[in-house]
Amino acid sequence: MTSDSSLQGGATAAFVRGIERRATLFAELQCGDPTLAESTVAATSHVFTQVAPAQAMADWPARYWGLLLAAPAMRRSSPSGTWPAPWESLATLGNGPRAALLLRLVAVLDMAPAAAALGVSEDTYRAALQRAIPYRDDDTPDRDAWQRWVGEVRARLSGERPVREAAQEAAPVVVAAPLASTQPAAMPLRTPVAIAATPAPTFATEPPRRGRKRIVIASLLAVALASVVGVGIGVFTLRPQWIDQVRGRDSERARVRDLPPADDPVARYDADFAAWTDRDFQLLADPEGLRQAESFPLFAWHAAQLAVAPASDASVAPAATAIVPAAVLAEPTNPLPPSMQRADPLQVAAGTPLPPTAETAIARLPAALQPDLRRQAQAWFAWTAAHRAAFVQRAAQWHQRDPSERARLREDYAAWQRLDAVAVDAIVAAAAHFHALSPMDQSRLQAQFELQDAIAQRGWLLGPAIGADYPRLQPLLAQLPEAQHAPMLRALRRMTAGERADLAVLAQRVPPQGREDLVRTLLSTSDDNRAAWLHARLDQ
Repeated sequence: MTSDSSLQGGATAAFVRGIERRATLFAELQCGDPTLAESTVAATSHVFTQVAPAQAMADWPARYWGLLLAAPAMRRSSPSGTWPAPWESLATLGNGPRAALLLRLVAVLDMAPAAAALGVSEDTYRAALQRAIPYRDDDTPDRDAWQRWVGEVRARLSGERPVREAAQEAAPVVVAAPLASTQPAAMPLRTPVAIAATPAPTFATEPPRRGRKRIVIASLLAVALASVVGVGIGVFTLRPQWIDQVRGRDSERARVRDLPPADDPVARYDADFAAWTDRDFQLLADPEGLRQAESFPLFAWHAAQLAVAPASDASVAPAATAIVPAAVLAEPTNPLPPSMQRADPLQVAAGTPLPPTAETAIARLPAALQPDLRRQAQAWFAWTAAHRAAFVQRAAQWHQRDPSERARLREDYAAWQRLDAVAVDAIVAAAAHFHALSPMDQSRLQAQFELQDAIAQRGWLLGPAIGADYPRLQPLLAQLPEAQHAPMLRALRRMTAGERADLAVLAQRVPPQGREDLVRTLLSTSDDNRAAWLHARLDQ
């Protein structure tokens, strides 16, 4: 009998073969670089084959396009990117509107799945699409330009025209008859579509007849799904009638008028006050720590990969000599020793006097804020003029960043400061190993890291050991009150890998209404009794 995994693998491979040609065209038009597009699609397909078996087949198209858009190359134009005729206008679009346009034009997704692939609401996607479609001089949608694009897409996908003059030879093509039995009634297929013919994989041992039949059926279903979603509905979706319903750009132009002159402020504060009261003062005073914080989640993930990687062939010299401690995934950790502490950017002598104006300003603030602000003020007035000028320049650049990016970096910096000694050792070793790799291998690892979902990436802020367990612990940690963050992190660091695995099982088993009691009992259990308590809970 053919196993279910073989059946699922055959269906996944068939789906990927059916969608890769369209995905390659999408990626090329998004980044402007055909070579980069091919490698990105290959990486996306590799990741998709790993995650697809855990999802329903009906969700595969949206999942595939979402993974492709999550790749780093799809988030920005390639420095060497070009858009030959008739795609010149794509170069003037931002990455977001261009992706919205191509999801409609090339991926032929409707509003809902396209918005899901981009991770935005339907209204946001509709607004991005409205900005991206071609317009005439009178600001009405250009139906003729859209149809030229549609014709070019059809020609490229059917193999009638090469992707680029310097591209590889096109694969043989066969003309597929309309899929009448699988085509939805609302989306009739009016024109035959040509698709690439890919030879079927060969097997060393022919499977039993019944198993072979199941694989064939699953493969046909996957191909049909990719064809209907990726090719068949294109004839209906790309018909120009829908573009006539898009309102012209004049309909959403805002009317503006000058505001009256601003009133004088009630009070004014000098530049010194604005500097030492900045909410991000400690982060801005530690540029090296911020630089390390930006990259350490990648190296924490790489450390976990190295810690569980199989031993290399003794006859082959290793690419690098960096060693990740085995304790990173197996042993409980201790607080940082003095030699491993991250530098304190606010190193000031106790009792450093402050100007009277600063003391007066601090005295007016809530008592809980006064100790930190006093340390910041003492550091500021102890700095030299050059040190202060460099801080002001960094602060100006920092506040020009997007608010969401600043929030992410605050979280990364705080996590970096909280890491324990074993995690820091592992991350430093992984970083050395990473930088010893070739640029191609570094790009491959970076792409694999960024293709993880947001939950998995967030977990690496806790270091290699806890980060590896975070996806399974997430149901228990997601709604944790802030007062329990530090005690829970301390408990997780003192647990062995086996204890964290037992806790992950409980996190999945206990219903949501019982998780608060589970956390409270876990935090109140001593380190010596925790393993026994976990076993007792698992036996209940």
